[in-house]
Amino acid sequence: MRIVKYIFLLILLAAIAVSVYIGTQSNKFDIQRSKVIAVDQRTLFEYVDEYRNWENWGPWAKEDPSMQYTYSSKTKGEGASYSWTGKDGDGKMNTVKTITNDSIFQKISFEDSTPSDVIWGFEKVNGGTKVTWRMKGEMDFMMKAFAMFSGGAEKMMAPMFEEGLNNIDTKLVKEINNYKVEVHGLVRKPGENYIKQSLTCKITSLSHNMGVLMRNITKFAEDNNIKVTGAPFAIYNTYNEATGITSFSVCLPVEQEIFTSEGSDISGGKFGSYLALKTTLKGDYSHSKKAWDKAYEEITKKHWVENPTGKYLEVYKVGLKQTPRPSEWVTEIYIPIVEKAKPIVKPLLPNAVTSDTTNVQ
Repeated sequence: MRIVKYIFLLILLAAIAVSVYIGTQSNKFDIQRSKVIAVDQRTLFEYVDEYRNWENWGPWAKEDPSMQYTYSSKTKGEGASYSWTGKDGDGKMNTVKTITNDSIFQKISFEDSTPSDVIWGFEKVNGGTKVTWRMKGEMDFMMKAFAMFSGGAEKMMAPMFEEGLNNIDTKLVKEINNYKVEVHGLVRKPGENYIKQSLTCKITSLSHNMGVLMRNITKFAEDNNIKVTGAPFAIYNTYNEATGITSFSVCLPVEQEIFTSEGSDISGGKFGSYLALKTTLKGDYSHSKKAWDKAYEEITKKHWVENPTGKYLEVYKVGLKQTPRPSEWVTEIYIPIVEKAKPIVKPLLPNAVTSDTTNVQ
């Protein structure tokens, strides 16, 4: 029995010694990894900024395939958030600040732990974009214990960062490069009633601003119980590559024409049916210019004339809300075309002469 007591005492002393040792270790950590990915800065920034994409590339999915995700009404940009439940516990993340195409600042917390800072940086380099994923904060006692037995916080966490960046590289590049453009020909575009919010901005910030306006107008429709009858779309009023400026409206189709109060930045509108060249892009929106260029090639080839009284549209038939995979997104493009005048056939008058033959009495 005395030996058992000694062994128990030694184990207790060892446990106390280990606990003291763990307690004296620094509770701060700062881990970061970088990788150059062969996509443009804007595309990579927007992919990471959107929380719904994290299911695709997150390294934790392999560790826990049963993990459940819950998204807030806003999943991209400042104020966006999501949470998860898994076998190792619950967690949540929210975006505190973004600098378009440059950096993202987030807070992440596990269970009731102190939130840690997550910082993303995006730098344009030769061959693509250098993305840096950084996380810093303080560890509680249990996390310090795990880190110590794993060889330190760096060794415990860095492989996750490396795997995540590799997943982004593999999945994003594959998804981005998988696209198809199809020119359908002339169609009769039906008329629509719609609500809209308009903006003039730099072409380089078009995608970001379109997302902001889309959230605004969707919330407006929900708050006012307005029935939306189809896919959202954008009307391009101007798109000047020489000046780098575009003027556009983000729209939602509705059952009846809407009239808003004076001074509201959201208003109603409608357009009638018109002839248009229809082109479809299946794939990431970053290929939209290729789709527009191919459409204009068809117009030049067929000697068609654009109709300035019609609407230049992009209709977002399938997007992120339907699937997180960019290769499955569908965007329809409509360019208004002048209709050729039909030949006028004069009716024959009664008893009119229909031949150049003259009867001689």
